[in-house]
Amino acid sequence: MERKVQKVILLLVFFVFVLGGCKGEKKIEKHIDENKVIKEKSIVVLDTEIAEDIIKDYEKDIERYIVEDRKESYRDYVLNWKFYSIYFKNPLTKYFLLEKLKSEELIVDRVRSSQGISEKYQIFRKYRFSEGDEKNIKIANLYFPINKVNADNLPKIAFVVDDVVEDNFWTHELLNFPYTLNISIIPTRKTKDIAEKVSKRGWEVLMHLPMESISYPRDAKYLVSEAIMVGMDEVEIENIIKTHLERFGNVKISWVNNHMGSKVTQDSETMERVIKVFKKYNLAFLDSRTILNSVGYKMANRSGIPALENMLFIDHENDEERIKARFIQAVNIAKKRGWGVFILHLRPKTIKVLNELDKEGFFNDLDLVRISDLYEVISEHSSGLALKN
Repeated sequence: MERKVQKVILLLVFFVFVLGGCKGEKKIEKHIDENKVIKEKSIVVLDTEIAEDIIKDYEKDIERYIVEDRKESYRDYVLNWKFYSIYFKNPLTKYFLLEKLKSEELIVDRVRSSQGISEKYQIFRKYRFSEGDEKNIKIANLYFPINKVNADNLPKIAFVVDDVVEDNFWTHELLNFPYTLNISIIPTRKTKDIAEKVSKRGWEVLMHLPMESISYPRDAKYLVSEAIMVGMDEVEIENIIKTHLERFGNVKISWVNNHMGSKVTQDSETMERVIKVFKKYNLAFLDSRTILNSVGYKMANRSGIPALENMLFIDHENDEERIKARFIQAVNIAKKRGWGVFILHLRPKTIKVLNELDKEGFFNDLDLVRISDLYEVISEHSSGLALKN
């Protein structure tokens, strides 16, 4: 009997001990869980739509881009975001893009890359968190190619061939020229084919935009295509430019120069509307200077878009000896300034002189370049002088 009582007592003690031990572990787990709640940080996913919008808006100008996941931990929160490295094809793009990135929310920091082949811009965005906490988070790196100046410092020239309309015998002759040219095409339904051939050649394609002249309507037939007329409103101008751009297909157009246009380019009100549309479509302007008192270049330059002006018409007179003399004059101008922009036309005598000068080695001591590349070199040189001063 005593043994039975002892067994009962031992069993009771065992159960009390075991059950008591389980309750103690639960409290510890609860305590650990409470600690986890206290230590847990809120996760904040940052909005980087700005970088996504850049990729969307400048798709044709981007060579490639890389997206990475970034993470930073602070006392009360963890930041997660997408980081973008975007590599552009054309250095000219930066003049439009950086202008659009001017904002109180953004910081744009220029950094010259160590390789010397590209120009790097770091984009930081200001983020505000609870209790006035503000941080500048880097959301993107933008890379623009750098055009290297020739070691022998040859004068740089952009020859622009105007009045190209379609693929014909003379354009074939022109495309055989061994040096770089810039081809300005009057936009029509025939534009796409010749624009693609010029682009494959590695030359720059410009849009030769028809504009009203002071002789209109006597010379109306020479406009060839829909033209900008004095007094047009911004919507009319945009519709014409948009239609013309579509005629170039997938060929990227960065520069426009006026075809005729002596009346439009001296009219400040019309040119102001034209330049607004250029800015909207990321178009640079080469003022053909078809009239001495043109305001086109000055207004474009003042608006902040890339702009240049024609220094000389090579074949203003359709005479072979005079055309040769103008080529020599153009080169002398370029040698004095270090660079030059000159317009010639798709004409039999002009192409004949061009080929003859090539055989004579006339272009050997010159650096014939795309107009976008020329503008970039001029801009870099001007920036350097400004920094020295």
